[in-house]
Amino acid sequence: MHIAQLKRKVQRLHLDSSDILPLAFAGLSFGVLLLAFAVFWLAVSFSKVANMPVPTLVQQVNGKAFTVRATAHTHREPEVIRRLVHDWAVMTFTWGTVPGEQSTTVDAGVKVTRRKAVPTSAWEAAFALTPDFREVFLEKLAADVVPPGVFDGTTSAVLVPQHISAPQAAGEGHWQVELVATRIIFDSAHPAGRTVPFNRTIYVQAVEPPQEPLIPNASDYQTIIYQMLEGGVQITEIRPLNPEGTTQ
Repeated sequence: MHIAQLKRKVQRLHLDSSDILPLAFAGLSFGVLLLAFAVFWLAVSFSKVANMPVPTLVQQVNGKAFTVRATAHTHREPEVIRRLVHDWAVMTFTWGTVPGEQSTTVDAGVKVTRRKAVPTSAWEAAFALTPDFREVFLEKLAADVVPPGVFDGTTSAVLVPQHISAPQAAGEGHWQVELVATRIIFDSAHPAGRTVPFNRTIYVQAVEPPQEPLIPNASDYQTIIYQMLEGGVQITEIRPLNPEGTTQ
């Protein structure tokens, strides 16, 4: 008796092939309704986010706060670019102890080739150059510009920027800046200093700035490198500037 009842129940649950299409259509319709509801929910959520006021106040952990504004990823403020050019030029071409200053230390420099070195400040400043340009520039600086007397304390120099132009766009995320400056070199033959014009067009590009803050116990070199890169710009090329018909 029980076996017969079970057989009848199995026969009742058996689906005919003609029933599969309506069931599939019903399931598909239900899935479409769920998807439509999810899309509607996402649209409402994005609308709320889009209509929220843009955050303009950034607060640092040390209590300092400053305002910000949204810009393109490759945008850099003109003053950021001009500051990089200024700091790079002064650090690269200011060597030794200027006459009148008291100092007992002599800069041994940093070797960039087997026999040639550059002043430590110039080596540090070179982190403002793109990697492919940095090596070439340091080798040329050591071979053609830095006198040997810098490393025995008999020669010193200082660079005085006189004009740094507003950056001119030279493509997406690229700019050029005109630098007019004077190098003053002190040595035994020129104790009062001899002047050398230094007029250049500096080409810079936007780069990815450091994403992590500087660690509390950072070394001097880590600090210098961070400071040179924190503005998100690097120098890609340096060319002579000829503002008055004479290239220097």
